[in-house]
Amino acid sequence: MAQQDIPELEDLLFYQQLTSNFSDLYTKVQEACSIVVIPQYLNTVILKRDAFESHIFRPSPMYLRKHVSLNDKYEIEFDNNRTIRFFYKKEGVGEKRIKILSQEDVRDSIRQRAYSILIIEQPLIDLNGLEHVPNTTSFKTIIRPLLPSVSRFNASAGSYESSFMFLDSLRQIEPAFARLRTALFLFNETYVILPKFVNNAIDKLRQLRLQFLQESYKLLNRPYEDRDIELASEIYITGNTYTKVWPTIIQHTETKDKLLLENIRIRQRKQRTNSNEFPSNSNQSALSELKKLDDLKTSFEKAKCIRSTLDLTIAAKSLMVVDAKNSAVTYHSSSNAMPMAADETLTAFIDLICQLILTADTNSTMHLAAHEYYTEYFRFLSLPQDIDYAFTTYRGVIEYLTNSSTVF
Repeated sequence: MAQQDIPELEDLLFYQQLTSNFSDLYTKVQEACSIVVIPQYLNTVILKRDAFESHIFRPSPMYLRKHVSLNDKYEIEFDNNRTIRFFYKKEGVGEKRIKILSQEDVRDSIRQRAYSILIIEQPLIDLNGLEHVPNTTSFKTIIRPLLPSVSRFNASAGSYESSFMFLDSLRQIEPAFARLRTALFLFNETYVILPKFVNNAIDKLRQLRLQFLQESYKLLNRPYEDRDIELASEIYITGNTYTKVWPTIIQHTETKDKLLLENIRIRQRKQRTNSNEFPSNSNQSALSELKKLDDLKTSFEKAKCIRSTLDLTIAAKSLMVVDAKNSAVTYHSSSNAMPMAADETLTAFIDLICQLILTADTNSTMHLAAHEYYTEYFRFLSLPQDIDYAFTTYRGVIEYLTNSSTVF
């Protein structure tokens, strides 16, 4: 196969059952169909015929780019060579996008036919609901209800990509998630955001998220909130719309960012006047961490980045040891290692922000005030206590440095 991490086609359980238990279906693939979709992962069960017919597609008689499943229930079309769009043909519950892990194009020289075998990560539909088990000489159909997903969302590694994968893995909320993706697509394509009316965009996204959560909990038959779904939906929505809203945020905070730069330069000139030698030492680890803000799409990720930056700043000042993997701070076993007071923490962070601005490339533009605004307003949940403390410190630094009455 094309990727080393993907098993050989013959080793996949779905393919084995298709070719051994339903050889007539595989013959149809070779004779009249164009695409067979093989899930990489599958529970060790014997599946019924309809499950395989849902993964075999022939060219649509109505639309040039679409393909219809053999049981006429589903449609697919290609977004690009790595993604397919999957539609419920008759139920009207929207669509979802599925990543193609590998593709094998097969040419049957005898029948003069060509078809493609696509390997995807998981089945197109839920296969746990219907299965076959042996019962003497016949098969007995067993109906099983959908079980709650055991997958949990890892908040410490939460990102736009991981939030999408988590929400997409919850089969019970597929219709709600499909509608959310459609709504976000329309938002990105048609919604007009003006700098003076950014709050309207925030309210719109908050409304879309609320609708998604209400529908999801209804589908899950769950009267209580699910922290994983709550956080993943926030991260997914803000990440999905980031490229749409970020240019407007920059315009909205342009004056504040310019004032921040001007005041830091004034502070630098005064320090040089009052001292023969301007302090040039810098905390490179913390500076590198803070620079990551420009590459992060979601408010939660930006807040986590600010927290880890503060950890590194405190570590450099207090002789602490930082666990880079978990952004955890522990004190070094030294009699000189003392916890920093709140005002010392604020001062250290002020120095770091000034160093970042003053050591930046002259052609680059810093948007520290824009990051502050986006992180504060483009989120729907309270931050964890440790992250909230770091972000509050960051906000205090930005407000201090942009206050025209500040005496440096």
